[in-house]
Amino acid sequence: MSERVANLRLRICKSLYTMIKRGCFCKWGKGSRLYPPATLYGARFMEVGDQVLIREHAWLTAKNQRSDLRCSLIIGQGTYIGRFAQINAWQDVVIEANVLIGDRVFISDADHNYADTKVPIIQQGDQFKGRVLLCSGCWIGIGAVILPGVKIGKNAVVAANAVVTGDVPDFTIVGGIPAKIIKHIGD
Repeated sequence: MSERVANLRLRICKSLYTMIKRGCFCKWGKGSRLYPPATLYGARFMEVGDQVLIREHAWLTAKNQRSDLRCSLIIGQGTYIGRFAQINAWQDVVIEANVLIGDRVFISDADHNYADTKVPIIQQGDQFKGRVLLCSGCWIGIGAVILPGVKIGKNAVVAANAVVTGDVPDFTIVGGIPAKIIKHIGD
């Protein structure tokens, strides 16, 4: 089979996959694409804006622990989510417009409970810990981890494999474990 035919078959498969899955979401934006295979739990609590691209093997999980009717996971228009990215939204993860999320990124607003020393951690459940906000235009590098309660500022950059435990100001580059400011963009 020629490469051209193989590429056409792949494009058709991706389009069909998106058409089937988009009905599971609370809102699905025009021109957005979800590449197969993806793992989706609670898609009815997710809102996807226009022209969003979610790559292969993404894992999106949302629970409805909100007291209002807003979705727990909101993905703004023009956002790119890389392969094998995992996003957990128990209550409040907002990704604004034109955010670039690299492959293998982990983002969560929740954590496992572990206070009871008599019960295995796996049996203690999990809970919401803090809102996550990725402001417009930011870039989350490959393999980065964004922990609960973190805000990544406008056009900020999180370096590859960084672990972000606190807020990142606008127009700033952070890296390391835990992530620290490397430089300010425009200086």
